[in-house]
Amino acid sequence: MTAYSRGEVVLVDIAFCGAVGRKRRPAVIVSAQPFNDAGTKLVVAAIAGNVSPPFRPGDTLLGDWGAAGLVKPSAVRGVVATVDRGDIIRRLGRLADADLREVQNAIGRVLGFPSQKSAG
Repeated sequence: MTAYSRGEVVLVDIAFCGAVGRKRRPAVIVSAQPFNDAGTKLVVAAIAGNVSPPFRPGDTLLGDWGAAGLVKPSAVRGVVATVDRGDIIRRLGRLADADLREVQNAIGRVLGFPSQKSAG
């Protein structure tokens, strides 16, 4: 079984909500390592190339989208989904530490969790 970790950016086939079909999209893995190691599911947050305002609560504009393996400026959406490992097409890159912290805090706010303090 392929190992994945929080902060990795992957290309994944996402099922349409309320319709038949799938769409290939970049996403970042946001689930904790014990969850990632325990089974076939991963929790991901969607990544979009549309970075024009207005932003929704939980959206995070990526400062280093190139390191994440993305081809244009992008934002992580405050929308999470559970995907099967088999739906992952390939790895694209990894979020920069600062971007990952911002994503974690933004998704935490959406879920009503307190913000994490930065280590530096």
